[in-house]
Amino acid sequence: METDISVKGLTTEDAWSSSEVQKAQLEDPAFRPILEKKLNSEDRPSWEEIAPESPATKRYWSLWDSLHLKDGVLYRKWESDDGSSCRWQLILPKSRIQEVLRETHDSASGGQFGVMKTLSKNRERFYWDRLCADVEKWCREFHACGARKGPKQELKAVYSAIMWAHLSKEWLWIF
Repeated sequence: METDISVKGLTTEDAWSSSEVQKAQLEDPAFRPILEKKLNSEDRPSWEEIAPESPATKRYWSLWDSLHLKDGVLYRKWESDDGSSCRWQLILPKSRIQEVLRETHDSASGGQFGVMKTLSKNRERFYWDRLCADVEKWCREFHACGARKGPKQELKAVYSAIMWAHLSKEWLWIF
């Protein structure tokens, strides 16, 4: 089963039009060389051509066969190990990462999910270099979420104190 998610399905705003996304992709130094090569040829560039580029560009180069153009926009075709499902992930430019993380984690529709749910929501539609690390950092540093949940260590101490108080009362009843 293949899930086709195009840029047009993301939102009706002009900022997410194919031309705007392609422009943002071309402005991103991490995959500009990959996108330019994909636009000009289907042939994978040699390692010698990519070697001087950034580590991120090299990681995108390693995905060459799963990267495809749709309306001039670069997508990654992800397939499950057993081949039963497939989806198109937009290669997200660095300039759009915060917007997407804010929407998938912070917004009312996102619901301030934890790392795993936010990661899963992002992987459904997007791919970018260091996606996992960015999601973890975003969730760890999101202040409103942390304020709502409160510090875990203090809660453990309170629960422990309550438990000990309860146990000591039970021991008093025994004697």
